[in-house]
Amino acid sequence: MLSEMIAGIILFVAIFIIIIIAGEELFFVIMREQVRYFFLIVFYAPLPRTITISKRFPQLALYLLWAIGENTEPVSSVHIRHTGRFRYGKKGRWMNADGEAFFSLAVPGFVWHTRIAYLPGIWIDTFDYYVHRKAGMLFNLFSFIPLNNAQGNEIKPASLFRYLANAPLFPMIFGTDNSIAWESVDESTARVIVHDNDLSTEALVHFDGSGRIRSIESFCRSERETDRPAPGHSVNTFAEYSEVHGYKIPMRITSEFILPDGEHASTDVTITSIEYAKAGKIYNGGI
Repeated sequence: MLSEMIAGIILFVAIFIIIIIAGEELFFVIMREQVRYFFLIVFYAPLPRTITISKRFPQLALYLLWAIGENTEPVSSVHIRHTGRFRYGKKGRWMNADGEAFFSLAVPGFVWHTRIAYLPGIWIDTFDYYVHRKAGMLFNLFSFIPLNNAQGNEIKPASLFRYLANAPLFPMIFGTDNSIAWESVDESTARVIVHDNDLSTEALVHFDGSGRIRSIESFCRSERETDRPAPGHSVNTFAEYSEVHGYKIPMRITSEFILPDGEHASTDVTITSIEYAKAGKIYNGGI
């Protein structure tokens, strides 16, 4: 009887491991298909325009002079790797998270994969993407058990905002008029709008006294009825700027956002590597 029970447990564990392996492979197949599509768009999209520094917005001009200097050659895509941590809820525990992402500059787009260590031997894979006006966010336990997945038109504005909210990693995008428009709010704040054909989203960009971008937050801060932070509200805060390939880049990004259910979530990311592909070229490797 005992031997049969042990054999049953061993069989169950073996089947579960096989399911995990197969599910993980399926997750990566889905992810790599979006990555492949992303690179096709990057390669064939019209070249980004040469970077120019407009004097119309003093905060932006000061930032670009500092962040990009004389590096006006167009860039087609950016590849980052990072370590960090993730927390669900204001008082939730922090969980380690490592990942990588690609961003396109010729047209708005990105793919971002992160693996969160939930417990020893238990992980959550996330895949966030905005590719050719299609958006999705996968949040899977063991890579294949859906936890909070979303795809479709309703998340496109939020996905486009996430692209915009990480733009200090590729500051040269602010010096082109491909998809970015600016409006001054006051001496330290500007309203920025990113367009992708008929889709657009906007954010508030806050500059510090030295011209650096301190934070980028979504435009809708609170619900009118309750004055509480609105679901979907998000803010990225940037710190530890360093010179990388001639650009001034924030090496640490902290994010706070309100989920659709009203719960808070936080990330604290440290950039470990960043590479820029010049116009007409793509980076080979990663994800």
